[in-house]
Amino acid sequence: MIISPPFIRSRNAGESDPSWVNRMMPVDINRGFPLNQNASWHGGVHVLHTDRQAEGYDSIEFVRAIADGMVISFRSPSSTDRRDAFPLNYNGRTDDGYVLLKHETEIGENCSVVYYSLYMHLRDRLDPAIRNGARVWRRDRIGQSGMVDNVNAFHFEVFCDNENMLKLTGRTTPELDITRDGRADTVYGDIHFYLPPGTHFYAFVPNSASPDTDHLNVVHTSAEPLFVSMTFEKGDCTMVTRRQNATMAALFDLVGEPLVNTDANPTDNTMTETSLKYEYNLYNISRRLYPQNPSAGFELLRFGRVISTGHETLMPANAPLWRTVSFPGGTGMVNLASSDIKKFSDADFPHWTGWRMVNDDTDNNSQCNSPLIAGLQQSGHLNDLSSRLVCHFPLEWNASTFDPRYDWLKTGSDDVPAMAEKDYSQLRDHVFALCFDAGTPGTGRLWHFHPVAFISHFRKCCWLSKPELKQLVPRYLLRMVGRNDYRWEDITYRDGAGSVADNIRTHMNRAMQKHLITTPLRIACFLGNGIQETGWLGSMEEGYRYTERDPHTGRVIRRYNIWYYPWYGRGLLQLTNPENYFKYFSFRGRTFRGRTYPENIKNALIREYSRLYSNRDLRYTDNHLSDTENHVPENIIRWRNNVSSDLHEAASSAGFYWVSTNMAYYADSEHVLERCSVNTRRSGIKIYYRSQAFWQASAAVNLPNQINNREYRGLNGFHDRCCVYGSAIAVLTEQKFPDSNNNLVNEKPESDQLRR
Repeated sequence: MIISPPFIRSRNAGESDPSWVNRMMPVDINRGFPLNQNASWHGGVHVLHTDRQAEGYDSIEFVRAIADGMVISFRSPSSTDRRDAFPLNYNGRTDDGYVLLKHETEIGENCSVVYYSLYMHLRDRLDPAIRNGARVWRRDRIGQSGMVDNVNAFHFEVFCDNENMLKLTGRTTPELDITRDGRADTVYGDIHFYLPPGTHFYAFVPNSASPDTDHLNVVHTSAEPLFVSMTFEKGDCTMVTRRQNATMAALFDLVGEPLVNTDANPTDNTMTETSLKYEYNLYNISRRLYPQNPSAGFELLRFGRVISTGHETLMPANAPLWRTVSFPGGTGMVNLASSDIKKFSDADFPHWTGWRMVNDDTDNNSQCNSPLIAGLQQSGHLNDLSSRLVCHFPLEWNASTFDPRYDWLKTGSDDVPAMAEKDYSQLRDHVFALCFDAGTPGTGRLWHFHPVAFISHFRKCCWLSKPELKQLVPRYLLRMVGRNDYRWEDITYRDGAGSVADNIRTHMNRAMQKHLITTPLRIACFLGNGIQETGWLGSMEEGYRYTERDPHTGRVIRRYNIWYYPWYGRGLLQLTNPENYFKYFSFRGRTFRGRTYPENIKNALIREYSRLYSNRDLRYTDNHLSDTENHVPENIIRWRNNVSSDLHEAASSAGFYWVSTNMAYYADSEHVLERCSVNTRRSGIKIYYRSQAFWQASAAVNLPNQINNREYRGLNGFHDRCCVYGSAIAVLTEQKFPDSNNNLVNEKPESDQLRR
């Protein structure tokens, strides 16, 4: 799922993503979620707008589609004369333009979801592209924010049906089931742990690879449930503990201070820049603590459990995850891998982080009769928790259900006086002027999310659906044939059923979630390289060529251009070189006949590759990399070949390459886009984009000795990679592209690159 707010402006320096989303959607405190002032359900929020010119943007700021979708229905705004008169002008001038979008996407393995976004009270005119059944893309203009009750704002809501609620959140009950682990097919965002009463906290654990507690000093035993959240962000790992509030069950209080990189170990650092950064060093931590299968250990460190059980086996099975955790009055070490401790992610919408499903109002009218909401109101905490309530009630814009929903106003309630028939009739006329046919979704009860919270939450998902992945593949590539000789060529992308691109997508998404390639910029760097290296996801194997010799005389029969056969590139990031293959085998816990692979064979291959790499003239005349000459066992040959033939291995090896070369560190840098102009043969001037961050991330996995040489031109296909990178920046982020004067004003790459 890729999603963004309906207004898009530049970020402030150092602004976090949730803060930016909130700033894009200032909510009218009098028209918030989930209640109107008269204690009736309100399906969304009113997003305020100033009508001022946004800096660096158009004089008119447009409301944008929050995600790719399809127009289900719309109404062009009425004239200002109609807006200013009854029935639209009921409590003040009100615009009646609207657009209803249907979004189909994915949030995990075999988890396709459908949700809707509604944009009400739009003014003046809608974008010309808005028509029934039209396809719209995230960030496309929809219309302009109008007025509601004489306030510059538009009504915005996000909702889904019951079936998709279960897919989006995993439940419809108020609280999460803490007797078992959370979902494993849909995992993203922060990782959470439920620590039951009786959990032991230890002062010091001398051997973090051992689960043994016989000789450890217990400093605390919990007497109440504790909830721990683990956040990875830009190299840091933050641990936060919560417990239930003593007087208000829906509230959870922080315990102690957040612990940042507390368990970082100096011995795991590989580069000065990542010193004591726990997340950046997960690869080395996994090798140190879980040497029998670091890859499975990496999952334990990342998720608190192994979720790829069909491919990974933790060794030993009871390997621990010792982490420093806060308890009331101090901190101690806890084995979070213990089966008594249950594991979850943000995909489970943990109630201790504020998420609650409200389904206890059993009638179908608009009056809120939820005991849960009433309890929050009485305690004074509704405003504190309202953004993470997901509420089940009817859509308010269905004219045919108006009377069943609003009849209660005629008799009133404890909080709302009875409405006179004349007043009720006027309200009815006003609502009818705004209602529309929402089709099947508008007839029954729906689940409504606070739009700001929904967008902030799912921006942490980043699971790419098939249409989203397709957009990352540009329409054209920029190929350098010779010095200053460039060609602008069509890219053929095949993602039909049974294609490599279609089959690898789930494995690729899984690998990205596992290896924390989970921000738009990290994905842009990862796939900017992977899509190009695999021929636009067409093959997980390099087009290898080698030297063929007569087996009796040694005479060269045919000479090909890849001297490192059979250790050529395989996988999503083209694993090459015997040393890298053996490092990957070690990371995956591969053993030869129950032991580690033969060291003499590994060392001989690595020495031979190094010799040939340093002596270009010997690569075809004195090459001894063949399997036969080195007596390479069948097991190793199979492991090597599986990196391309097994799509899980193809994606897994790319994730290994990412973490072992610390690509994340470079991808997390600021991406300052540079507009590059090239005069191509027969196609004229074409534009592509690069950045220092993308160059360094690309060099880290391809040419590590050139990372700081921004002028280096020897990286194969870097222009092609930049074409993918530009598409990825456009599709995954909200960054603008520089024009010829280096002003950040373009919303899309030039040269018609986006595949739509």
